[in-house]
Amino acid sequence: MLALSDSDILKLLNLPAIIAAVQEATLAIHDPQTVLPQRQHLDWPGTTLLIMPVRAAQAAGVKLVSVIPGNAERGLPVTNGTMLLNDGVTGLPLCIMNAAQLTAVRTGAIGALSIQHMTPKTLTSLGIIGCGAQGAWQAICACEVRPIHEIFYWARSPQRERQFIQTVRRHVPDVRLTSCPNATHLLSQTSLVVLATTSPVPVLPDEPDLLRGKHFISVGSFKSSMQELPMSVFRLAAQLVIDSDAAREEVGDAINPIRAGILRSEDIYHLSNLVLGTRSVNVEQTTAFKSVGLAIYDLFVAETIYREALRANVGRHLEL
Repeated sequence: MLALSDSDILKLLNLPAIIAAVQEATLAIHDPQTVLPQRQHLDWPGTTLLIMPVRAAQAAGVKLVSVIPGNAERGLPVTNGTMLLNDGVTGLPLCIMNAAQLTAVRTGAIGALSIQHMTPKTLTSLGIIGCGAQGAWQAICACEVRPIHEIFYWARSPQRERQFIQTVRRHVPDVRLTSCPNATHLLSQTSLVVLATTSPVPVLPDEPDLLRGKHFISVGSFKSSMQELPMSVFRLAAQLVIDSDAAREEVGDAINPIRAGILRSEDIYHLSNLVLGTRSVNVEQTTAFKSVGLAIYDLFVAETIYREALRANVGRHLEL
């Protein structure tokens, strides 16, 4: 079995291939050979443990992740864990890898895929609220699919800001990084805004005039008690694109607009509909995308990284 650390994953990084793997995964969701049990949430004060098994045509795997918001104050990653990749035919373990790095990269790739389908091709800037690893990789992957020249960001922690700047500059050194004093100022600077927080309340002002005609990606909230987007976003967009049907029952950004009568169930639909062309959005108007993740994305990205590791002879071989 091969073991890949976070630094190994970064050595193997091929963003076009990873974004392509995520797009392939959106279609594999509908493959009858794909088995996607509902992920388990184990909660205790200050901690959520997520267990996500999956089987597809050629591989199987399970991701075990802890989400501990208090780690930000400890100077530690909020998201940690491992991904185990198994051969789909023999069941033999093929690879174990750092799930925090995998999650950040694949979520960034999902955000990039939504940008490809839900925003104008001419976008040259974006805003990031939530400057942890997720926010950094959303910025990096967005630069892969749009000609981004400037990234506006709002960081509450000086340490997070430093880490954000270091990570983004390492991968997209030519992009200008501009700090904003608050969310309102950030909204005035760009039309593409990514939210990567675990906030229980919306982190943007609920003011239609500030939100109209902009494009929003929410990747941080993952519980019914969390909501990053204000209600006016849903009123303006009139629909919400999601990367997992579980979002309908799991996250406040999908649950609350329906409860409030702003959206109907049929107004919330999967990103695969845009990939297949069965539904569309008007990229000249307000759009909203909500990612909560799904094990099939982890599996396809893990397979992509594993194959590249074998080709490049990266990682350590373990005997169990």
